[in-house]
Amino acid sequence: MLKTRLPSSTVATVILLMSSCSTAKAPGSWAIVDTGTGDSFYSANFVSETVGWLNGQSGRSYEPPEGNGNANKGAKPKKPGEKVEDPLKANQGFEVLQTTDGGATWKPIPDQFKNKIRSVWFVDPQQGWALTIDRNILHTSDGGATWVLQRKAGTVKLKLLGNRKEPVIDQPEQIENLRFIDGDHGWAWGGGQKNEYTEQPGILLVTNDGGANWSEVPYPFDQNLSQLFFLDRQLGWASSFGGSFYRTSDGGLNWTKLQTKLPEDVFKSVFFTDENNGWIIGRSGRIAKTTDGARTWRKIYEIKDDFKMNDIFFTDRNHGWAVGEQGAVLYTPDAGDSWIDVGAPVPGRFVELVFINNRTGFVVGLAGAVLKYEPS
Repeated sequence: MLKTRLPSSTVATVILLMSSCSTAKAPGSWAIVDTGTGDSFYSANFVSETVGWLNGQSGRSYEPPEGNGNANKGAKPKKPGEKVEDPLKANQGFEVLQTTDGGATWKPIPDQFKNKIRSVWFVDPQQGWALTIDRNILHTSDGGATWVLQRKAGTVKLKLLGNRKEPVIDQPEQIENLRFIDGDHGWAWGGGQKNEYTEQPGILLVTNDGGANWSEVPYPFDQNLSQLFFLDRQLGWASSFGGSFYRTSDGGLNWTKLQTKLPEDVFKSVFFTDENNGWIIGRSGRIAKTTDGARTWRKIYEIKDDFKMNDIFFTDRNHGWAVGEQGAVLYTPDAGDSWIDVGAPVPGRFVELVFINNRTGFVVGLAGAVLKYEPS
C-alpha cells in the first residue's frame, strides 16, 4: 500500500459555511490502496473490515494471474496459431476484485468470465448475488466459489422513434443495478430511459426471500433512475433523470412522487440516516439537506464551480463524508453545518464512498483510484 500526504496547509483548510467556521479536525486521513489494476471502479461492497469487493470496468487486455489455478482462465486455441478471444473484453470490460485482508491485496473473483459476471453484491462473506452481462441474476452461498442461476432475464421491446424501417427491436431487460439490505430483502432495477430517439421499458424487481422469488413491480418512475437508496427493508427514496423524487414505505412495492421543490432536478447521491434526516448531492455537485423526510430542502454548502462532489455517506446522524472531482474529500462533524476540506493523496475522480463502521471506509473512482480511511 502506497501512502502520501497533502501539505499540512491544505489538509487543515477549514471551509466557511453560513458565517461560521468549524474548529474541528478530521478524525483520520485517507491512504492510497493499490489494486494492481487501472480499472475504473464504480461501486464498493464491504461486509466487514477485511472482506469486500470492488465492481469496475477496464479497457485493458486480460493478463492471467500467476499461481492461481481457480482464477479466470482464457480459452486455449483450438488450433496452433488460432487467435484467442480476450475474456476481459468479451465480458465488456467488467471486472470484480475481492479482498480478504482489508484491501492489502486484491484478486479477481473465481470464474468471473465463465459466468459473465458484471457486478456483485454480498451481505456476508458467503452469501451474495451477481448480475451478468446478459442481465441474469446469480446467487452464491460459498463466497463466490460457485454460482447458480436465480433469475433469467426476459426480453423487452425497445421503441426506436423515427425509425420507420425498424421501429421496435427486442433486447434483454436492462437490469443495471442489484442491491440487498440483508439476506432476504433486495432490489434490482434499470432501463426506463425516454428521449427523442428511444423509449426503453424500465424494470424494477423486489425480493423478500433472498432472491428465491423476484417480483416485478410495474415501473413507477417517469425516467431511468440516477439514484435509489434504501434505509432499511421498507423505507427508500429514488431520484429520476426526469427530475422527480420518489419515496416508498413498503419495500418498493408502491412509490409516491414527492410534490416538493427540489434543490436540483437530478441527484447523483442520496443518503438518509433516519426517516427525516437526509442529504443529497445534485447534478451540479452541491449538497443539500432535509430534516423533514424530503418535504423541504436546504442547501448547506455552496460548492465552488471547479470543486464538484459525487457521493455522500454518514456514519451516524452527525458525522459524514463527501467525495468528488479532483481529489475532493470533505468531512462534517455536525450534520453538515460545517465542513473540513481533508483532500486526498491523489487528485482522483472519486465516485463512491462507503463505511463499514466509523473506523473503516473506502473511496473508489476512475483510473484505479481507491482510498482507505485510517483513523487517527
